[in-house]
Amino acid sequence: MTPERAKEILLGIFPQKVTPSALIRLWDNSEVKIGEEEPTFSIFFKTRKIFEEILVEPSLAFGEGYINGDIEIRGKLDEVLGWLFKNATEERLTPFQKAKICWLHLKKKATVKQSKKDVQFHYDKGNDFYKIWLDKGMNYSCGFFTSDDEDLESAQKNKIRRSLKKLRLKPGQKLLDIGCGWGSVVIEAAKRYGVKAVGITLSKNQFELGNERIKEAGCQELAEIRLQDYREIPQKEFGTFDRIISIGMFEHVGKENIPVFFERCGRLLKNGGILLLHTIGRTKPKEMDPWITKYIFPGTYLPALGELVEIAEDKGFDFFDCENLRMHYDRTLGHWARRFEKNIKKIKELYDERFIRMWRFYLYSCQMTFRYTPLFVYQLLFSKGRRNDWPLVRESLYI
Repeated sequence: MTPERAKEILLGIFPQKVTPSALIRLWDNSEVKIGEEEPTFSIFFKTRKIFEEILVEPSLAFGEGYINGDIEIRGKLDEVLGWLFKNATEERLTPFQKAKICWLHLKKKATVKQSKKDVQFHYDKGNDFYKIWLDKGMNYSCGFFTSDDEDLESAQKNKIRRSLKKLRLKPGQKLLDIGCGWGSVVIEAAKRYGVKAVGITLSKNQFELGNERIKEAGCQELAEIRLQDYREIPQKEFGTFDRIISIGMFEHVGKENIPVFFERCGRLLKNGGILLLHTIGRTKPKEMDPWITKYIFPGTYLPALGELVEIAEDKGFDFFDCENLRMHYDRTLGHWARRFEKNIKKIKELYDERFIRMWRFYLYSCQMTFRYTPLFVYQLLFSKGRRNDWPLVRESLYI
């Protein structure tokens, strides 16, 4: 592809009166301005190859290009990504330009080897990394903000307390937290409600630190964290849990295991028991973003809302509440990104520049995805069998 052809495609992808304006520099150092005003940022495609790869697989190639240094951005990364999400579309291209991109697809498909390279990063990020930029409770999921200026610490406490309120816990009940992280929900449930709280995780780091935190909180008689998969909980505990909560874990279950998850939850819950499921999801089924699955969360699947409800009902659950926390996750990711940047010197002591660019791209791109695309955070309530005794109004949930 010549630089002249690339410029034509760029001018076709973006609207003429886009704001803010941007300057795009190509591999031959020629430039094209997108928009009518003075550019507020620039994007430099250093090679023809990375430009062509972006036309074929935009998300994967742009992310790889950025972390590998083949794309240089001058300006704020979150603003650039937001601008791309809002404005870039192939729908404006001419039939000839679309045919050119289609040819690039075919060319790439014909030359790619069947065996994939193992390009996955194998960093054992551990607890030290997350302590740098998460809240004190190390909650790696969406917070709940009651105002625009609320800080991350308060928002995460709000999320935990609000989620537990939805379960209507009573002393003496037994709660299971699937994917408990570092134990904040388990500790809060035991201390505030006097329930027997069991958390399970597949992370050894979370298991060890979570149990240390339980001891520090003085609630080890009521709370525990196990290094265990939800499918490994023994049969003797079937039908012994009054409540199940799962926050930010369901995305890792995988499409084929969604029925397995609900079936196992049904076995573990008592009749009339309640399941709170907090997960990223969509309104319609869609393939996962290839960059995220390759570099950050392999095996991830973000379910459609209707898909979840249908499978849950097939497994004996009754769906009775749903809340959308999309805007809260936008804010949460913004806080994480700012804390990441603020502590960049500490992070550089742990990881190399490529890892930092990868993680920076992940945080900012996810924030812009929740801001500009149909991606949501659902918090759903199900009961095992139908219950008609649940409160009619939600006022008691609000903090």
